Amino acid sequence: MLRLRLALPPCLGGAVRLALIANRMRVSSLPLLALLALLPAAVGCAGTLSGPEAGDAEATTTSAVVVVERTADATEGARAEASARFIRVAAPSSPADALRAIGASFDLPARGTCATMAALTGAAPSAQAPVVELVDVGAVSLEADGVETRLAPRQLPDVTDVVSGVVYARATDPALLPAATRYTVHVAGGHGLDGFDVSASAAGDPGEVRLGGEDAHGTLVATGSSFDLTWAADGSDDLVYVDVRPSGVRCVLDGAGHGALSTLLLDDAGTLVVHRLHREPLRARGVDSGEIRFDFARAVAYTRR
Repeated sequence: MLRLRLALPPCLGGAVRLALIANRMRVSSLPLLALLALLPAAVGCAGTLSGPEAGDAEATTTSAVVVVERTADATEGARAEASARFIRVAAPSSPADALRAIGASFDLPARGTCATMAALTGAAPSAQAPVVELVDVGAVSLEADGVETRLAPRQLPDVTDVVSGVVYARATDPALLPAATRYTVHVAGGHGLDGFDVSASAAGDPGEVRLGGEDAHGTLVATGSSFDLTWAADGSDDLVYVDVRPSGVRCVLDGAGHGALSTLLLDDAGTLVVHRLHREPLRARGVDSGEIRFDFARAVAYTRR
């Protein structure tokens, strides 16, 4: 008994098997031209399906974010931390989607403007949460002024089935993360990412940002409609921004060495956290996009009169 089977692709109705059994129907009775007419459509459909599948397997991006943070607070004391994340995410999700999914996004209003933190962090989530892999790249360390600080790998609990992998971080003595100097990031490499060394310059000292109305005890007494902030215009591209607490407002100053903030942003009493921010792209083989970010800050108590 002779059987002829033809498997059609899903877009032509699924994998359908057509059996022509010789004792019921002669093969010659099937219109040959009709059968041949199906073949180009089947081939074309199969090509359409296989193309995106192959592309999806390759459409992953690897991003790197290294952050060095230091804050001086007269009440809570000085603290410092360095962290590094090496993020792999598949299309159509973007690195920004991945950072937001792991709670590591960094949002600023435009220069010369202010925004509430709720507005900055309240971006609408993607229709589907991205699946994020935090890549284990071996040993990671920072070197500044000849002193090396090794970041500790921490296995992230995969409690959501969306994010898994390793985050590198270390809280350390603020003196080990100095301002206005050159840093080198050392990455040993692993899991498909080659080792590399990259360098970047740290932000200036936020203590050099002066607030008009700040007294000898480091408290700002705000009067009038606004107060000034000034710092040395040293040619760096540091960005100065201010977090106003407890009102939850963030303002980015626009100017080289000078800016002003309205006292209407202030409560009767609170804290201003003055930041000097410096960002440089991280470029290394195997990294599609990356950033080294230095965020040095000092907290200043204020009263409004």
